[in-house]
Amino acid sequence: MEELTTQRLLSRVRLAGVALSVGGVAWAAGTIVAGEDIQTHIDHFGTVTGILYLLGVAALAWTIMATGAAAGGRVIPIAQLVLLAGALVYSFASFGYRLHDDMPGWLVVADVCWPLANLCTLVMGIAVAVAGRWRGLLRWYPLVCGAWLLVMIPVKNTIGMGVGVYVSAAWMLGSYAVLGLLLALRPAAALSPRGAAAEVVTSGA
Repeated sequence: MEELTTQRLLSRVRLAGVALSVGGVAWAAGTIVAGEDIQTHIDHFGTVTGILYLLGVAALAWTIMATGAAAGGRVIPIAQLVLLAGALVYSFASFGYRLHDDMPGWLVVADVCWPLANLCTLVMGIAVAVAGRWRGLLRWYPLVCGAWLLVMIPVKNTIGMGVGVYVSAAWMLGSYAVLGLLLALRPAAALSPRGAAAEVVTSGA
């Protein structure tokens, strides 16, 4: 029974990794296609890719929670999932508008969930690094993902979004997409301290 449970968890972590990697690649493409107009206009391709990104981050939050990887237990991943739900509400509702200025007040409030979710990713990355239950690159990559916010604020304010969209896309590919691949290819590494045993099970399958 324990072996079956471990195998099921490995499969789900692998799927979560795929979702995270797809989301990172998708939003990287979406931001480049939308360009600077993303600040004022609703680009529906960018919205679709943004939704894939949010679902990927939700998969990451679930993985961190399921493997007990964060210091403080489930509090931070659960908070992240709540914020992501708000960001998804905004994203789906935005299909009915062309400009950000056209949106009603309640939708503008929901939009706040986007930056808050990105901030929570940074906090979650810190919690994973502090806990040290994930080993090697996995321990630090959630923090690299969360650092996107720290990178983009000065980039946007100094060189503008014209170049910023490419910096953002590069960061998405080098952080979220890579972390997703690590989880998809070696899910047992996320099961520390059971990772070694799970690796044996996977290899023998």
